[in-house]
Amino acid sequence: MVAKNDTVIQLLRSKRLNVTDIRLQLLQLLLEPGTALSQKELEERLSSEGHSVDRVTLYRSIRTLLDKQVIHPITIDAQTVKYKLAGDHKKSDHPHFLCSHCQRMICMPQLSPSTEDLPEGFTLQSAQLLLEGLCPHCSLTTKQKDSEGE
Repeated sequence: MVAKNDTVIQLLRSKRLNVTDIRLQLLQLLLEPGTALSQKELEERLSSEGHSVDRVTLYRSIRTLLDKQVIHPITIDAQTVKYKLAGDHKKSDHPHFLCSHCQRMICMPQLSPSTEDLPEGFTLQSAQLLLEGLCPHCSLTTKQKDSEGE
């Protein structure tokens, strides 16, 4: 926990942000690799860990972390936006893989939408691509269960 705290404090200071309890708590939740959470999920997790959560403060903290590119948004559908620690990927315009079993979200910057097939005169400004399926761990687990059932 101390190592996580130090990492989060360093990250906030590198972005010239004040270290507040809510920012520490939010980023500690998002620090786990593959973790992307909606505002509602963040609120639920914080509450379940015994933290008092003010929705307005949570919303403002998310906005600040987005503005400073500490986290980036991933649009899942019309009603759902999840937030992920930005790391090397400051924007959300790279593909993401969502495991339909464990709900892990993995950045896939090595995949890029091709602009070669755009009709003449079109210019791509941003792209959102969400790939869904099973991550290697869940895929292996599913295969093992299938082979045991045979």
